[in-house]
Amino acid sequence: MGTLTLGEKLRARRKQLHITQAALAGDAVTRILISRIESGAINPSLETLRYLAKRLDVPAGYFLSEEDDLMLFLRPTLKADLRRLYREGDYKGVLALCEEYALADDETNMLLCESAVRCGQEAYARGDMKDAAEWLDRALTYSEQTAYHTESILAEAMLCKALLSQADGGEMRESLDAYGSTLSQTMRMERYLLLRVMDGIENGEAQALKSLCTLLPEADPLCRTLINIWCEAELGSAAAALEALSAFLQGSEAEALEEDPLLLHRCVEKLESLSARTDDFKAAYQYASKRQQMERRYHIKHDADGND
Repeated sequence: MGTLTLGEKLRARRKQLHITQAALAGDAVTRILISRIESGAINPSLETLRYLAKRLDVPAGYFLSEEDDLMLFLRPTLKADLRRLYREGDYKGVLALCEEYALADDETNMLLCESAVRCGQEAYARGDMKDAAEWLDRALTYSEQTAYHTESILAEAMLCKALLSQADGGEMRESLDAYGSTLSQTMRMERYLLLRVMDGIENGEAQALKSLCTLLPEADPLCRTLINIWCEAELGSAAAALEALSAFLQGSEAEALEEDPLLLHRCVEKLESLSARTDDFKAAYQYASKRQQMERRYHIKHDADGND
């Protein structure tokens, strides 16, 4: 098979974008000129070619090359656009761009998975439960199509899906277990949920906490103790919370934290902030040093708001 001519490429791209010859012409050239270029009757000037390529959102070099696969020219730019859209939080834009150009490699499917989860969370936040569930199901499909690690983002999908089932009158624990079966057994869901409860207490998200706490094991002394300490820190006495957390970290129950660096990091971080609130700046400095050591050792990201 021979390669497409310049005019054939121009026509194919124009039709792909559903643009008429008149619309493509704009104010710079005529529809008749475009018709003659597409039919092969004439070749455009370099200036005209650049104009048409810009309006068709493709590199001008594509029309002059012997390569018929437009994706070879677009892929580097598309990947950069995908990453930019994701960083900007335009998750639906990520999905639309992937669908438009049928992108389906491992990196793309990972971005699709994460974007679908974010869209599901946004739908849940605005109360559209049906749309949220559909987005989260799409996220699982994308996850199965990539070799990249997606467990962390799917943990959030699991949590949101469990809350959705409660909103629909279903059983959260069953939904949580069903989604948990799709993940590696190394994912400790209770610890993940506990971290989310801690964040919720600090952010005053009472309604979210009510739902989250129903998913935590009632008999787990670690969960119960830390939730009480976090509530005391936000709603009661900082000094009392500091004393309770210090005592807890010296007790036998705290041994479980040694296997959970994220949770231990949050406790050390809390000791740091509580010490500062009670004007014990020497202790706050010591805890800050320990926190920073943990962040370097476990590659934990620490932002200005104290969130991991």
